[in-house]
Amino acid sequence: MRRLERLALAIVLLVVVGIPAAVLSYQALGRGGRDDILVVIRTAERGGFSPSRIVVRQGQRVRLRLLAEDVTHGFQLLHFGVDAGAIKTGTIKTVEFTADKTGEFPFYCSVRCSALHMALMGTLIVEP
Repeated sequence: MRRLERLALAIVLLVVVGIPAAVLSYQALGRGGRDDILVVIRTAERGGFSPSRIVVRQGQRVRLRLLAEDVTHGFQLLHFGVDAGAIKTGTIKTVEFTADKTGEFPFYCSVRCSALHMALMGTLIVEP
């Protein structure tokens, strides 16, 4: 009976510890070292992009989740070929790219959203 109890304990430990560990490992591998960055976009009167400065490493695969908080906005990061198009109010659009060159690169709202639309700008900084 002692042997059967040890076998049952091993199975329980495998289920309780092993399955969550496997799922977390799979998720980490699926990201490929990439972390999602939530970027909230609002009219300039209320703040513009948040964060307005994004720092990543060269070669990093970047995933931006773009949330248009108050009105329809857009997002362009032309140096990396990113154009999210129109992002409707309250929705999230996801864009991905590889930061393959170093430097500072502007991003901005590409949909006329308010009188202060031209102030909706931010900077992507790619470090070596």
